Amino acid sequence: MAQALVQDGGAALPARPAASQRTLNDWLVIYEGLLAQRGYDPQTIKNRRSNLVHVRRLWGNQPLREIRPRHISDALQPMLPDRASTARRICDELRDVFLEAVANDWCEVNPVLDMRKPQGKVKRKRLSLETWSGMRDLAQTHRQGWVLPMLLLALVTAQRRADLGKMRFDDVWDGHLHIEQQKKAGKDYGARVALPLTLRLDVVGLTLAQVIDTCKAYAPAGPTLLRKSDGNAIELSSLSTRFNELIRSVEGAGAYRDREWPSLHEVRSLSERLYRQQGIHTQHLLGHKNQEMTDKYNDDRGLTAAEWKHLSVHQ
Repeated sequence: MAQALVQDGGAALPARPAASQRTLNDWLVIYEGLLAQRGYDPQTIKNRRSNLVHVRRLWGNQPLREIRPRHISDALQPMLPDRASTARRICDELRDVFLEAVANDWCEVNPVLDMRKPQGKVKRKRLSLETWSGMRDLAQTHRQGWVLPMLLLALVTAQRRADLGKMRFDDVWDGHLHIEQQKKAGKDYGARVALPLTLRLDVVGLTLAQVIDTCKAYAPAGPTLLRKSDGNAIELSSLSTRFNELIRSVEGAGAYRDREWPSLHEVRSLSERLYRQQGIHTQHLLGHKNQEMTDKYNDDRGLTAAEWKHLSVHQ
């Protein structure tokens, strides 16, 4: 929600240049102050400021009221299609920048509202069950005992990397694993998902309770399900690093082109596809607000395009 500027304890607000002289950079000085008032966690603030580096570089010196949709599209076009996700993040940030500018009477129009989001073909490939199974087999003898539980927990819970890293044993109560997802989507809290310990992914023959037991057994006691040999929590980057090493060992170094390698996040899509085949309501499992977002995870991006689809006829 856009917020109007207020004085803090009577302190004077930054001087406002004449309307015709206001550049986007002039407004961004104030906009960053507004971001700091929103109560975001430090990582979110860091990510937003990273977006603003691009915003300043591309349009910072332009007069705020003269920026048009074509100026935005032209500046983002060189990023497409390879860096489409970055272009979309910049576009989203710029949309909020102008939203606040309009709310505070620095300009009258938000030009981002009149343009399409930058589009680009997603390059990252989906993860197959066959590849995941090969990774699981390698992980059983991995020198770091948490690697196998990581793969099992990711597949059986279908949660994001950040949520895997912060799952705790005291989140297990009343027969469920309680997960408040880190992705907050503009709220003070993320989606809250309670997964029953009886949840079973049939294709691997495991229940959530069994996976949690595996997490208990591999290392000394500690608060988190995934932890190092000394019981301390694991850096999220380490989860991704071990995953990337495993998939390259299974598939071979030349299996994919740059930016095509499935990441740890792709286990979430694999899990969604497997549970949907099993008849589980995957929108609730993934914690999505709408089914359309869940359906994006169900798209296998051509992974099974060459397979024969057998028609089942029920009489």
